[in-house]
Amino acid sequence: MGLLVLEFMAMTGKTVKGLVEEVYNEVGPFAFERDDLHITEAQKQAVIKACKERAYKAFGKYTVKDVEDVDGWKFVFGDEKWVMIRASGTEPVLRVYAQSPSLAECREILEATKKVIL
Repeated sequence: MGLLVLEFMAMTGKTVKGLVEEVYNEVGPFAFERDDLHITEAQKQAVIKACKERAYKAFGKYTVKDVEDVDGWKFVFGDEKWVMIRASGTEPVLRVYAQSPSLAECREILEATKKVIL
C-alpha cells in the first residue's frame, strides 16, 4: 500500500496531504470510529440474535434505512452515516464501528448504539 501511495505522489507531484485533500474534494469529508464492547457471552449472543432478526429499527435519533450482513451487521442511516456491529468469534467482545461526516457525530452514533444494545 505504501508503494502505491508513493507511486501516486510521484505521478501527481502531490504530498500525502495533497492526495488526502483530493479524496475529500471528490467524496466529501468523513470520519470513522470504533468501540470494543467487552460484555458477557450471553449479552453478545442476545445482540447477535437481535441483529439476525432485524430487531433494531433505530439507534437513538438514527433511523435504520437498510441493513447489510456481509461481515457483521451494517445499519445504514443514509447521508453517509452508518453503524456496524461485528462479534468476535473468539472472545465475548462486540466491535462497533461508525462512519459519518464528523468525528463528533461518530461518537454520538456509537453512544446511541451502546444505549440500545446493552
